[in-house]
Amino acid sequence: MKLTHTLLVAFLLTPLLPQGVAAQSAALKGDPKAGAGPWRSHLCGDCHGEEAEGGFGPDLAGGRGLTLEQFRHSLRNPWGVMLAFTEQQLTDQQAADIFAYVSSLPKVTKPGEWHWAPAPASAPLGQRVYMNTVGCGQCHEPENKFSRMWLGEHAKKVNFEYFAKQIYNHTDKYPRGGMGNYSRERLPEFVLREIYKFLVEDLGLRASIGGALAIGDQNGGNTTYTLTITNRGVKNVGADTENMTAFVRVLPGAKVVSGTGPGYKGVQPLASLGLEPGITLAGHSPDAIITRPKADLAGDVVVWKIPKLAAADKVVLSFTLAGAPSADLIKGFDGSTVWWEKPGRTAFGAKLTYFDTRTPPKGDHERISAPRPPAPAAPAAGRG
Repeated sequence: MKLTHTLLVAFLLTPLLPQGVAAQSAALKGDPKAGAGPWRSHLCGDCHGEEAEGGFGPDLAGGRGLTLEQFRHSLRNPWGVMLAFTEQQLTDQQAADIFAYVSSLPKVTKPGEWHWAPAPASAPLGQRVYMNTVGCGQCHEPENKFSRMWLGEHAKKVNFEYFAKQIYNHTDKYPRGGMGNYSRERLPEFVLREIYKFLVEDLGLRASIGGALAIGDQNGGNTTYTLTITNRGVKNVGADTENMTAFVRVLPGAKVVSGTGPGYKGVQPLASLGLEPGITLAGHSPDAIITRPKADLAGDVVVWKIPKLAAADKVVLSFTLAGAPSADLIKGFDGSTVWWEKPGRTAFGAKLTYFDTRTPPKGDHERISAPRPPAPAAPAAGRG
């Protein structure tokens, strides 16, 4: 009877524990060194500050008086507008490690600045909701350049329902991705529709274009380089491009022997094209005032003109330079760009005062990735 009574009491008390979660969390021991990696790889610092000093999200340095279970709960079932992360994205052990990491950091007396400044009062409503209310721009920047490109890969399927699924059920498509899922209660549809209007209807979807240079054959003292341009959109679904111009910068004094491929136009001064080279993301001031950097239009470029590149298509171009590849020559390719007229910057986008400096004033473009520098020659084997 005593044993039966004990089992009955245990059975009745078990539901009072949240399925053993608290006991499991108590058994976990976080490692601060291990926590630094997932903290950075999941871009936690974009909202909470690189050293957990706070920004758009609250400061977490010193642990903020939270228990591990409260911290874990905030990742799985956030109280505010924060995204929820699944076990596949961040395990309970990783959560414990992150908590140990932020707890090891010194507390702050004043929260830090936002990673990206709030959109000013003069910004359109959709951008203010996107940047200031929901905080999407802390990771995705003022114009959501990359997500609009990923949506562009499925352009003909994109409507509000498609967009909402990526926000509320993001991990269905990317179960181990860096972005979690938003709650429909914390981010209701009427708010999300303002963001959708700003990003998709007003700014428009972008084509998903990639350009990559590679070192090819070396013959007769000359070196051939290939340029592969790919439209990564889904065939018959993604966004096509129209009136494309690809240009590769070459060092002053470099001799272009020849070029091949559709629309090859030879060597021209970059300034004569009327196009700006792609740049890396430029900085911005804390009050969200952005000034477009002055474009470097010096030097010559190898040019191709391509009327159209449909989704899922690619084109391979080439040019030959005199001499062998060198680190300086490859560094000189920096700023090579593939530009297209459509789909490009909308009239709405052209009026933004808080904008992404990587997006050109007209059309659209992407930087071309340079080839890897050649490996140094192996030393000759000595004679024994």
